[in-house]
Amino acid sequence: MIKVQCDRCKREIEPNGDIGYMSWCFKKGVDGDLGENILEGQHFCERCMDRIMYIICNFDNEEKEEKIRNEKPEKKPYEKPEIIEVKKRNTGCRLDGLIKRKILELSEEGKNAKEIAEEMKMDYKQVKNCIYYERKKAGG
Repeated sequence: MIKVQCDRCKREIEPNGDIGYMSWCFKKGVDGDLGENILEGQHFCERCMDRIMYIICNFDNEEKEEKIRNEKPEKKPYEKPEIIEVKKRNTGCRLDGLIKRKILELSEEGKNAKEIAEEMKMDYKQVKNCIYYERKKAGG
């Protein structure tokens, strides 16, 4: 379904309802060609069209014009946004507790991540990340 929004007050307009359209252009001289419509593609709700017409018809009355200019369009009621579930990126070591413990014990013995990875037949980056995240979690 196509959604149409008033370009003045941002109120949603029913696609099959009344949608205001205005033409505002100039021409060169009395017999000249019409220039480009500067309001092309703008849509207005019925309320805003009435206000615009009122302003045009009562332009000579400065008091009325000022009152209309300062009027704010009616606020739409708050619509609670749709909640979209976002999967959090799982950070940290995802290894089994026993494997983590063994990696950390070997690290405390002074072995580096490469040596631990070779001994436990694991990927070097996985061991390195496990040591990093477990130390970070422990505050060190």
